[in-house]
Amino acid sequence: MKFEKISRVSVADEVIDYIKELILSEKLKPGDQLPSEERMAVQMGVGRGTIREALKVLIYLGFLERKGKSTYVSENVEAYLSLTEVFENFKKHRDIMEIIEVRKIIEPEAAALAAIRASKEEKEYIEKDFDMMSFSQEAREDFINYDHDFHLAVIRASGNQILSGIIKGIQGIMKRNQEIVLKKSDTIMPRSLEFHRKIANAIKNGDGEEARHYMLKHLLDVEKEMFRIFKLKKS
Repeated sequence: MKFEKISRVSVADEVIDYIKELILSEKLKPGDQLPSEERMAVQMGVGRGTIREALKVLIYLGFLERKGKSTYVSENVEAYLSLTEVFENFKKHRDIMEIIEVRKIIEPEAAALAAIRASKEEKEYIEKDFDMMSFSQEAREDFINYDHDFHLAVIRASGNQILSGIIKGIQGIMKRNQEIVLKKSDTIMPRSLEFHRKIANAIKNGDGEEARHYMLKHLLDVEKEMFRIFKLKKS
């Protein structure tokens, strides 16, 4: 099939929404192969990097899947559609403080489950993310990326697919939450690093209570910092 041009070429979200709509309207069906990134970029009138970014998000959300070097509509895409619809309304009224509330509900329990269920490889991945955060303190963007990946790794290690699905639906807003705090605050990075160290150690040692405790303390600290940032912005 031929893809239409996108009017606002700088926004990867528009490409994501366009491809999602093709899937929702069944113009693209489970198992259909997408054109190459280069061909899609030409057809849509956007950069190849924009296409690549959009495809990564859609793969992570479960709409698409990679097989070798090709991209296909996921065979299990219908399982993700109802969850996606739930978050569409939320995206229109997103409130960064509400994301922290959601994270406080989900992530401490996910950390506790990860301490019990994580495989050796998953524990090593979480430790690696923490190590990369430590090495990236002078490179804020890298620190943010490893911070985000750390939290996603903990969710995956919980072994709960429903939790993973929920986080997939809000991970974009979740990362913006992390970016705001880490870019606007000059004091939170050392505290954040220490909380992540304690969370990683608790998961490594199989201590669910400690993992839950320090994840909640970390998120309460983030929440407190967000209130401070917004207060400073208003004054």
